[in-house]
Amino acid sequence: MTILIINIAYILGIIWGLYIKNIVPLFLIIIAIILIKKILNSKNTKPHKEIEQSKNLNKSKKIKNLNKYIKILIPNKKLILILITFTLGFTYISVLEKSFKTKYKSIPEEIKVEGIVISNIKQKEYKQTCTIKVKSINGNKKYNGTNLNLSIKNNKNKLEYGDKITFNGEYKQPTSQRNYGGFDYKQYLKTKKIYGTTQTSKIEKLEKEKYNKILIFINKINSQIVKNANQILEEEQAGLLTGILVGNKENISDEMQQNFRDSNLSHMLAVSGAHMSYVILGIIFILEKSKTNKKLSKIITIILLILFTFLTGATASVTRACIMAIYMIFRKASI
Repeated sequence: MTILIINIAYILGIIWGLYIKNIVPLFLIIIAIILIKKILNSKNTKPHKEIEQSKNLNKSKKIKNLNKYIKILIPNKKLILILITFTLGFTYISVLEKSFKTKYKSIPEEIKVEGIVISNIKQKEYKQTCTIKVKSINGNKKYNGTNLNLSIKNNKNKLEYGDKITFNGEYKQPTSQRNYGGFDYKQYLKTKKIYGTTQTSKIEKLEKEKYNKILIFINKINSQIVKNANQILEEEQAGLLTGILVGNKENISDEMQQNFRDSNLSHMLAVSGAHMSYVILGIIFILEKSKTNKKLSKIITIILLILFTFLTGATASVTRACIMAIYMIFRKASI
C-alpha cells in the first residue's frame, strides 16, 4: 500500500507542476489544516497548568518545546513520505519545464547537430524519420541528453539504431495547443524529452552502435520480429501482428486502424495492461512447467517484464502496466 501511495503522490506532484506551477500554496494549505486540527483537538482536552516562563530555561525544557512544535507540523511519517514524493514529482517537472524554456529559447534555425539514433528508422515514401539523442548543437554540449525528431530526405546512408551521426539541418519548435482543450503536441513531445524537429538531406555517420548495448540488443529483437512477420505473412497481416505483439503500427494501413476504431477495438493495437497480463501468464506457465523455485521465478518474471517494456518502446501505458505488475509481484511475496 505504501508503494501505491508514493506513486500516486509522485504523479500528483507532476500534475501540480504542469498546471499549478507553484508548490507554496499547497504547503500553506496543509500547514493550515494541521494547525486547525490541533486547535480543535486542544479545545476538547482538559486545560493544563500554566508553565511559568523564565529566562533560565534548561536544555531539557527547550528540547520538549521543540518536539512539541515538530509534532504539530509533522504529525506522522507517512505524511512526510507523501510530501517528499510529491515534491520530487513537482521538482522533476519544474526542472523539465525550465529546461524547455531556457535551452531552446534562442536556438537558431540553422543548426549543426551531433547525436545518436535512439529509435527505429521509419521509411516513408520520400523520407526517413527517427529520434536522435543530442550530444551537441553547434558545438554546444549544454543540449547533451535532449532529444530531437529527425526527418531525412533522400538519404543514401542506411541508418541503424545506435549510430552516431552528424548533420546540418533546420530546426523547428513543436506547435503548442491551438484550440482550448485540443491536443497539445508540444506538451506530448515534452513527456518524451523531445525538444523539437529538424530536417536535413545529408547525414554523416561517425561511429556505429554507440548507445546502450542492452537497448541496442532489445531493438534488434524488435526489428527481427518485424522482419520475420513480413517474411512469413502478407504486408497487412504482418503489420497487424507486429502491432498487437510489440505495438509497431508503422505497417498498419490507415483504413485498418479506422476499422478498429469504428469497432471500439483500437486498444488491441496499443500494447497495454492486457498484453502485459498475457505475457505474465505465459512466463508463469513456462516457469511452473520447468519447476523453477518461487523466488527465482519472481526475479525472472520481473526481468522479462522490464525487457518486454523496452521491447514495445516503453510507452506510458506499458510502463504503467509494468510498474503495477511488479508491485503486485512484490505485494504477493510479502503476504
